Amino acid sequence: MLRWPDLLVITLFFGAFVFIGWYFARKNKSAETYFLAGRNMPGWLVGCSVMATIVSAMTFLALPGFAYAEDWRYIPWNLGYLLAMFPAIILFMPFFRRTRVQSAYEYLELRFGTWARLYAAALFVVWLTCRMSIILFAVSLPVKMMIDVDLPWIIVIFGVVATIYTVAGGLQAVIWTDLLQTIAMFVGAIICLPILVWKLPGGFTQIVTEAYADGKLSMGGTAFTLDEKTMWVMIALSLFTWLHWGCQDQSMVQRYLAPRSDKEAKKALWLGVLLTIPVWTYFIFIGTALYVFYKVFPDPNLEQIVQKPEQILPYFVLQYVPAGMAGFVICGLVAAAMSTMDSSINAVASTITTDFYRRLFVRNRDERHYLTVGRWVSCLLGTAMIVGALMVHYTSTQTLQDLQILIQSISGGGLLALTLLGMLTIRVDNRAAIIAISAGFLAVVAWLFVDSPFGREMLPEVASALPDKFWIHVFVNLFVFIFGYGLSIFFRSRRRKNLTGLTVWTVQKPETPLSLRERGRG
Repeated sequence: MLRWPDLLVITLFFGAFVFIGWYFARKNKSAETYFLAGRNMPGWLVGCSVMATIVSAMTFLALPGFAYAEDWRYIPWNLGYLLAMFPAIILFMPFFRRTRVQSAYEYLELRFGTWARLYAAALFVVWLTCRMSIILFAVSLPVKMMIDVDLPWIIVIFGVVATIYTVAGGLQAVIWTDLLQTIAMFVGAIICLPILVWKLPGGFTQIVTEAYADGKLSMGGTAFTLDEKTMWVMIALSLFTWLHWGCQDQSMVQRYLAPRSDKEAKKALWLGVLLTIPVWTYFIFIGTALYVFYKVFPDPNLEQIVQKPEQILPYFVLQYVPAGMAGFVICGLVAAAMSTMDSSINAVASTITTDFYRRLFVRNRDERHYLTVGRWVSCLLGTAMIVGALMVHYTSTQTLQDLQILIQSISGGGLLALTLLGMLTIRVDNRAAIIAISAGFLAVVAWLFVDSPFGREMLPEVASALPDKFWIHVFVNLFVFIFGYGLSIFFRSRRRKNLTGLTVWTVQKPETPLSLRERGRG
């Protein structure tokens, strides 16, 4: 159970969140300030926010839990993220900054039409709402171990707190609280490993040797097979996932647009990379250290109390980390969750307000009107996040990390390929794009149906030949890109649309940026 020094540290931490939200609430005078922080943030601060958004409670809980129960199969995920950051820094970031759009989906409308904007925005809203719910559930699990309160009530309390300061302060509050959360994550993470090393008789060497002997340092099989989560599937899925995140996720596009200059934006992205990859690796190693620790010091209560692998790190903290210091670790855990939830709420609210409400229903109102709408949408999203977390609590049987990746793969819907067709090609037009994306969407639906219990019963041979569902994101995007480009050759568009500023081949020079929203759809 939590001790009074831990509760004091956590109370002060939450108080700082509320103060930051209140402080920046007074500075928000327009929707652009609320959703894009006035496009005037320093790069180092945005870089910390990028890291804090990516390093969620899934890193703090799921990665140690997976390494404790399985192996280092998520280490190749780091390589995919590193590779994806090069096109993000060289291509995506300068492209979105030059176009002066407010969302990634606004660009898709300019390139392909309204259908592309609404389709992409809708899938993003579904995906990020699901992710918020999973993370809220994940952070509530260890808290349940510490206090005698039912899990649904913990979910509601955490969800309400994250929603309050996000609704009040907008993206500026999100970015500044992300800085506080980054500090808390580092402090919390640094406390655990030295205690583990000090308590083991053989120290660091014992962790490495025993983990290696038991196969806990394996990064997955190296055979190229499509029906297992081998090292190759993790690298391929990671690369496509982070490329999608870099060009289609509104929470990332907001980070492109928030810095005051291209130089600051580039600094932010590199800082995010340099902070994120070591943090991921560190938490995976903590999971391995926990495996060795409980192998050397068996705990008779472990199986009874720790019912999911994600609970193993909080259990160790409560058992072995001194009072007060444990509070910092719990703050790090809460910070990891809050930083992702607040960013997600703001990004989805931005998408709904800009890409649906402002685009389809109310176009010519003043900025304060859209600011008010954005805050109300944020409130509704906080409610949806809480409801989703309760659904995960009552229905989910998968590990949380696998569940998150699976939902992301399914909800991608070929959007990475659609954006790359728009940016990298001149030939592909609206007809080719809509046919390709429709075919990709139907392919995902058919794949999921055949892989369901009903589908496996109807089509057992087809189901047995299907690759693992983790491949959906990779194969569907490859299919949409190749099929869409092939259709463009077949159609041979009769009238070429004005693509000035809409592709890498027709983009304006950096010194004369083009505002696409001012130019319209040409």
